[in-house]
Amino acid sequence: MSDIIIYMRYGIIDIGSNSVRLLVSDDMDRVFKKINTTGLGRGLALTGRLQEDNMVNTANAVIDFVKEAKRVGCEEIYTFATEAVRSAKNRSDFMKLLSAKEIVVDVVASQDEAKLGFAGAYTQGRCCVMDIGGASTELAVGDENGLIYAKSMPVGLVRIYDNCKEDYSSIDKYISDVIKGYGHIPKFDELLSIGGTASTFVAMSENMKIYDPKVVDNYKLTLETVEKWTEKIHALDIEKRYIDGLEPKRRNVIVGGGRLLAALMRMLGRNYVIVRESDNQEGYLKGILSKNH
Repeated sequence: MSDIIIYMRYGIIDIGSNSVRLLVSDDMDRVFKKINTTGLGRGLALTGRLQEDNMVNTANAVIDFVKEAKRVGCEEIYTFATEAVRSAKNRSDFMKLLSAKEIVVDVVASQDEAKLGFAGAYTQGRCCVMDIGGASTELAVGDENGLIYAKSMPVGLVRIYDNCKEDYSSIDKYISDVIKGYGHIPKFDELLSIGGTASTFVAMSENMKIYDPKVVDNYKLTLETVEKWTEKIHALDIEKRYIDGLEPKRRNVIVGGGRLLAALMRMLGRNYVIVRESDNQEGYLKGILSKNH
């Protein structure tokens, strides 16, 4: 008689600086992911505060994802937030919008954010995992024995747009000044990239009318491709950026994201990255499963 394996279905909600994402997973077997780009962190770099409309839209997106997770049978639902909520002076105002609906939010510490991304994306050997977000970017280096380096810096595509709009000289100086803070990064074999910036460049390169995670996962994205697409988009007025694979709500921030991705690849001495679909949501779930078991 064969053993019967019983899975528990989990819902993991990530409140990012640009998007809210839902992962539904049977233990570590992903069922599906969904995204809602709400721009929570827009304006944060200029004021230090989350804007009222962005907070309401993001809270509503989280509430809708909680309802959906329950509807598809998730037995446990976890919600965590990263840099935008972590650094905002008025983060308590945002948290109240969710606590009113009995939604508990785990605000991940900056030193832990890189660990989550690495745990979700790691494949084999010694890897460097790069996670470009809206308000922060994490680098983590490690192997099967764990991390040997991890650091989060306050630079992301939303912060870049708030500070520099699409002026190349301002963007490049801003990026250069911040990424010096990563210091010495240990040697590694493979560079992996997670987050919406890298996956957007893959989606555009593959002319995706409908996003296909199976194509994106383990895609080899070259520095040349990133730079060519960034130039192409930069040359177009924002309202004319109708490109398959480019989400409309990313049209204004993708140029800064491309410059950041390219700058990090050059800093790390690589002419390509391997794009991964498994990211900090899977990393967070791994931590939950480890505690439960």
